[in-house]
Amino acid sequence: MRIAICDDNIENLSELRGYIEEYFTGKAGKVSEICSFGSAKELLREIQKKRFDIYFLDVVIPELNGMELGRIIRSEDQRAVIVYITVSREFAFEAFGVQAFQYLQKPVDRAKLSDTMDRILHLLEKMGSSKICVRTKEGLVNIDMADIMYVENISRCTVYTMKDGTCITSVCNRTSFEKSVSFLSREAGFVQPHKSYFVNMHFIRTFGPKSISLDDGTQIAVSRKRFADTKKTYLEFLAAGGQVL
Repeated sequence: MRIAICDDNIENLSELRGYIEEYFTGKAGKVSEICSFGSAKELLREIQKKRFDIYFLDVVIPELNGMELGRIIRSEDQRAVIVYITVSREFAFEAFGVQAFQYLQKPVDRAKLSDTMDRILHLLEKMGSSKICVRTKEGLVNIDMADIMYVENISRCTVYTMKDGTCITSVCNRTSFEKSVSFLSREAGFVQPHKSYFVNMHFIRTFGPKSISLDDGTQIAVSRKRFADTKKTYLEFLAAGGQVL
């Protein structure tokens, strides 16, 4: 696990790093690297070389604020956990747009940070074990559910469109589409806006009255019958990031 901390205030940066190192004391093997960055540009340069699992970002950073930085990170990595840390509440609502895991106020409280880390580790462990096996004409294919953008029913076959653009097509279903992918209805990150689709909400860019736009530009229809429930599920998903306002 790699953790990045970005704050232009050196004292705050050092203090937060110390709290995180203290949290991992005695948790051998949980974290491999904690990196500190005094500017957004410095962090962006490092991201070109490697990715981090968790980002602690100060909102008010010169040149490129934490919200803009978070959007860049999210556009490249849907699975990264982003935690905002700041003295100001004015950006709290905007944090929903980058699916931030939590919003902590300065000065950071050790107990709140510890609780946040507990929940992050639980989330990452759950994400790491969420794999499914799809039976295709070529054989069995193992895929990570976090990499699924959306699932579509085409000619009685289930087609999984992945974040890298590849499509994995199952053999013909002997049951209904809903039954063949019933496990998705139990996953907190997925929603069914139409009888022929399941969508990974991490990849939703905009939610409109008739369709959902995904990060790659794909438009997914939202049926009139499912609109209210789909919107409610999506708003609950955004709120479930654990934001502290």
